[in-house]
Amino acid sequence: MTNLNPEQVNQARNYLENSRNILVAIASNPTIDTVAAALSLYLSLSVSGKQVSIISPMEMIVEYNRLIGIDKITNSLNVNSGRNLIISFPYQEGSIEKVSYNIENNTFNLVIEPREGFPTITSDVMRYSFSGGNIDAIVTVGCRNPNELGYLYSNNQNLFNEKEVINIDYDNNNSSFGKVNLIDTTVSCLSELILGLMEQMNLPIEPDMATNLLTGITAETNNFSSPTTTAGTFETAAILLKYGARKVQNEAKNMGKDQISKTGMATTFDKTGRMPFGRQPGQTPAPSTTGFSQQAAFPSQAGYKSKSLPGQQQPSQSPPPPQQFGKPHQQQQHPSIREAGKPPETPPDWLKPKIYKGSTLL
Repeated sequence: MTNLNPEQVNQARNYLENSRNILVAIASNPTIDTVAAALSLYLSLSVSGKQVSIISPMEMIVEYNRLIGIDKITNSLNVNSGRNLIISFPYQEGSIEKVSYNIENNTFNLVIEPREGFPTITSDVMRYSFSGGNIDAIVTVGCRNPNELGYLYSNNQNLFNEKEVINIDYDNNNSSFGKVNLIDTTVSCLSELILGLMEQMNLPIEPDMATNLLTGITAETNNFSSPTTTAGTFETAAILLKYGARKVQNEAKNMGKDQISKTGMATTFDKTGRMPFGRQPGQTPAPSTTGFSQQAAFPSQAGYKSKSLPGQQQPSQSPPPPQQFGKPHQQQQHPSIREAGKPPETPPDWLKPKIYKGSTLL
């Protein structure tokens, strides 16, 4: 579990309890674990009755679609968080000749005139955000320093400087830039840290939140195989399952391919990873409960009766006598073929090459 400073946790709880409008901010290029942790905190604060918005300076990619509430993440501060519209675009020194505005037909036009020799400003490089809002507290998740928020911080520095910032991270290189710094470097991931924090703050934890956190832990620890995985990681996963977390499957793996067993022989496994008929290597077949007999489908040599070719003698059904070690087995002669007491006669063509002619094609 977590190893957070209790005083810092109590201070963060007081800030959140006394805040009506809360902003949750995610750093650039976040991992699945970072997004999962931030979304779980966002959902929990929303259930608590807070007005919460969650932002990130980058668009969410398809990889994050497995997380619940991913559609709530925006890349700009919404209108409820501020009234001052900010239009941003890349700027080179001396590239702007003049900025003006005019009003025509009840429409406000902002005119930005580039200087000769510099590229035209296009809409695809512009970004829009808001500032000067009524945000009471800011929670950053997975940010080592404010600059990792990109233009969200550079365009709203006054907001970040004026408001209470709660900095949540588990990175050793975090600069502790927040008013409250909840940093625990002993955990394996942010999702593990967020669960401990939510429990200490008595925040609601519902199945959707627990599912996100379990997904974040699984992704960050590479399905609990990472060297950073600890006993606390497994304990956190168990607690999340008790909260109703659901396991979210990654891309389906092809389990129907031939795999090589320990004996070096190719074995076909079914979709559950078991051998056909539920039999594992070295395991004796279990008795059939469906009435289907494996021996009926795959008869043994003792009970198997093959069809003889025309003119071919049917083998005896009695089992052969036991062989003695070091002595070749002598086949028992059937009395219907050779008469008792009469020595066998060697056919005259015994040593000549023979060509077999069958009545059927094999």
